Amino acid sequence: MKAIQTIKLVILGFVIHFSSCTKDQDVENPDTTNKINLLNSTDWIVSAQHAQHKVQGNLGGSFQTQSFNLQSPNELRWYLWFNHMTGYQDPIEIILNKQNAVAVNKPTDGTGTDFRPIKTIYGTDTWETHIPFSNTYNIAVFKNNQNININLNDNNATKIKRLLTSEDGLLNNSEAAGTNTVSHYHYGTGQWKTNTFFATSFVSFRYNNRTYVIHLNKNTSQDGIGIYSETDNMVKGSQGNIVYPMKAENLLALSPVGSILHSSQYADHVFVAIDAYGNKFEVYKINLVNYTIQKVLSETKVGTYSQYANEIDPTGNLYTVENRIENQTPHFSIRKYKTNGGNELILKEEDLKEHTMIHGLKYFNGKLHAAVVYRQENPNDYADNTYHMQIINHK
Repeated sequence: MKAIQTIKLVILGFVIHFSSCTKDQDVENPDTTNKINLLNSTDWIVSAQHAQHKVQGNLGGSFQTQSFNLQSPNELRWYLWFNHMTGYQDPIEIILNKQNAVAVNKPTDGTGTDFRPIKTIYGTDTWETHIPFSNTYNIAVFKNNQNININLNDNNATKIKRLLTSEDGLLNNSEAAGTNTVSHYHYGTGQWKTNTFFATSFVSFRYNNRTYVIHLNKNTSQDGIGIYSETDNMVKGSQGNIVYPMKAENLLALSPVGSILHSSQYADHVFVAIDAYGNKFEVYKINLVNYTIQKVLSETKVGTYSQYANEIDPTGNLYTVENRIENQTPHFSIRKYKTNGGNELILKEEDLKEHTMIHGLKYFNGKLHAAVVYRQENPNDYADNTYHMQIINHK
């Protein structure tokens, strides 16, 4: 794996923009000369922006987004760092709240434990998780910036595989095509609980202090999309490990099945988008209270779909990032697939300054938000660049 580089941050300046009148934030060396216009559309506005100076040397590199999600119901968090050929540098956190106030944070030094892509505000406490690049089994968890001991040798825990955040803890998901587990670490109790189930692919969620799994079964006797719920039926294995088999609540038969594209949760219901057969996208709405499963969208794919980012809004509309390559230059856009039929480009290629990349999508505060990055080169020095990071939102 790549080693973590301990390098001091080089900051040219912070640029903060407010889409409404708000009190200025405390930032270092604000420099409005770095402001750059990446949008050529009146349908989108800039809600936050930050400029980062980088002298890259011969290693090259680029800023990469590690998370673009909610750290609490009222805050959207964008976390990214600079990735080059031999390591990682300069973690940056940009936070936008529902009052359109922006904060840009950077760690006080460049040590490996400053790279904390998972972050949740639970009650009055801030929880962050560092996942080492060299050994993903050895996570470090911080409560209010204090490293706490997470016992991964507990009989209730499983080895770290695919770690996700939830509103009340961490979800560690296995990724087998068959018997699977999802282990939940609860911030309040400090305990792990491992649930088992069968699925060829799945996504996990927390609701009302319980774990749920939405799964796809493919090439089985029961192909389709279904839902499992957490139980308290404890089973102790021969090695002393403790697991809780999940309960199958519902299954909607599908054939052929396709693959999971994206999922989004809104309170007591979950939307799951499927990259379906027949060149279609499908979206299913799953209720976590009564376990109903309803198809709400089925549309033929259009354009050059990419895996950069996807999102589903609270009514089931699906948003995908498209990336068309022409003369080795990427051209990004955002397409909306509608539950009432049809699709449209809501952010066209020409709406973005050329070479601007879309790193993430998130529906927040009643609007679709996108994280975009543009590298501004110094024409006199190929190694001297300024990266412009903007959160834009659809009006």
